[in-house]
Amino acid sequence: MTKVSIIVPFHNVEKYISKCLTTLMYQSLEDIEIICVNDASTDASKEIVQNYIEHDNRIILLNTEILSGQSYARNIGLEVASGEYIGYVDSDDWCSLDMFEKMYNSAKKSNSDITMCGAELYDDIEQKFYTDDYYGLKSFEKFKNDVFNADAAKDIILSNPAVLWNKIYRHDFLLDNNIKFQEGFIYEDLPYSMETFIKAQKINIVNENLYFYRQNRRFSTMKNSDKKVYDRIPMVELTWNILQKAEFFPEKKSEIISWIIDDIFHRYTLLEEKYYQDYYKNMKEFFIKINETITEEDREVLSLKSYCRDEFDAIVNGSYLDFWKFLIEKYKTANQKIKDTEYRCSLDIKAIKDYLEQFKIEKEEEKEKIIEWWKEHTEKTVAESVKAAIDEQYIFMKAEKDFELKQIYDEFQEKLTRQEFDLKSWQAESVRQVREKLTADYEWKLEEQRQHYQESFIKQKDYYENKYLLVKILLKFYKKREQLKNKIGKILKKN
Repeated sequence: MTKVSIIVPFHNVEKYISKCLTTLMYQSLEDIEIICVNDASTDASKEIVQNYIEHDNRIILLNTEILSGQSYARNIGLEVASGEYIGYVDSDDWCSLDMFEKMYNSAKKSNSDITMCGAELYDDIEQKFYTDDYYGLKSFEKFKNDVFNADAAKDIILSNPAVLWNKIYRHDFLLDNNIKFQEGFIYEDLPYSMETFIKAQKINIVNENLYFYRQNRRFSTMKNSDKKVYDRIPMVELTWNILQKAEFFPEKKSEIISWIIDDIFHRYTLLEEKYYQDYYKNMKEFFIKINETITEEDREVLSLKSYCRDEFDAIVNGSYLDFWKFLIEKYKTANQKIKDTEYRCSLDIKAIKDYLEQFKIEKEEEKEKIIEWWKEHTEKTVAESVKAAIDEQYIFMKAEKDFELKQIYDEFQEKLTRQEFDLKSWQAESVRQVREKLTADYEWKLEEQRQHYQESFIKQKDYYENKYLLVKILLKFYKKREQLKNKIGKILKKN
């Protein structure tokens, strides 16, 4: 039996698939099969794969006659797979050359149903690598040396990346539980990931970033504003049905509902205007089903956890026109909060300018750098203005302490000068040693103060960031002001 079957569905990825296949061909684990499923490509992707087959008989090519989607492609790939474990790789991504060896060895050692690893992200537009906590499995850090299951990880169940490519699955586990992809939809990896995670008896982690996930690729499966985002609702609903069967569901129900509300409504804010009403209709139908299960205890949790609880209530309890009236009112409130915060930021910038003038900072470029830094943070996000305010406080406290230390140092210098005048018999070496000691004392006290205020800044940072977290949500409506006005104008004219 082959150790790992790697399923790679592809459609029109001639620019990327060579890199993907090359990293699979040269895996340090040689006992693998690479099942490439051509989903009716019209570019040179198929020919590229055929060329690789000539050099490696472990590659299998399957073809679909019509475009059928990744779910169908993965399902037919799974039907022919012979591996002890199953892995999925997206055709525009690539792997470290020892990924499947490390994953397989770890899975065998732990006898796991699922083995996960971290991933590094690659921005295709910026052409830069970066990491984040979500794909780096930061939430699962306490399990990195243990075997666990979904019940043990119930507090972070929603932090499990809903992707396939950072995992390998024991083949018998998938067959015994008859787990397949929901065909005809995108976002199919969400219910698949949740169902496998809940049903697995043993899960373990390889604590390394072994996969490279390409983001912001042109002509990818969908764009945020694409009509295909409608599929998010049935896939979240399917995930909701799966979660209800979990042992931990009663305990985590409120948090799950909060996640669903925020996720579904967030997709609405990404749509093009022409899709608003249809998405709203589907969203309302699902939200009504969710609302029927909500208890008073759930509502208390939602009031604390869900950013979009008010939107949820407006959608469930009113008409489409009522919903847009609600958005307008919320926009007015949000707009005022934003204006108030921006005004505060402008005062902060003025305070910095006054500070710079007061203390006569000589380096002009440093002055401009500080001012531009503040402007950039004000324009980027109002929430970060609080962090900037703390930085400003630190600057003032540091400057005040620097000034005090400078006075002490000047007094020492004056005293030293008097001693030099009175004690002309001192040798130059003695004077130098005294100077060095005074300078060291000054630098030590300054460093001590720097550390003290840096610790103070870190302690206050989380408090202020959490305090202004809601403003980030409100900013979405602020940025869409003209779009909202035009939409409401059109609706009022029709009615």
